[in-house]
Amino acid sequence: MFEVFAQFGYLTFALIISKSDITRRVISNRSLLFFAIFSVLLNIEFLGLTFLISVCLATCLLIAIHLIFSGRVGSGDLKLFWVMTIWSPVFLEWLVFFAWSWILGGIFSIASSLYLRRLGSSIPFAPFIFLGFLASI
Repeated sequence: MFEVFAQFGYLTFALIISKSDITRRVISNRSLLFFAIFSVLLNIEFLGLTFLISVCLATCLLIAIHLIFSGRVGSGDLKLFWVMTIWSPVFLEWLVFFAWSWILGGIFSIASSLYLRRLGSSIPFAPFIFLGFLASI
């Protein structure tokens, strides 16, 4: 029953946050905060030293991405990746799901560029983050 509740909550937040990202290209801090609180409450027993190390490593990587891509990756997406460390408290596991998110987003970006014949337009990344981390729930 607990697992079903976790999946339902994850999918509910995934739909709310993704809808906002798709329609307005914005991930609200309020939605992220509620998702983070929900995530912590469900995964509290896994949040130990390994989790803290994972958060530190993920934070360093996300700061590097922000600096390297100079704002082309939205801050809401980076904060969402950070919240996802709660669902995947082991850094190497988080890194795999992180990579899957980028792969899925990249495939969509290439396909939409070929279909729409325009390059450089932004894509809503939140749905791909949630899909990439789906195996973590």
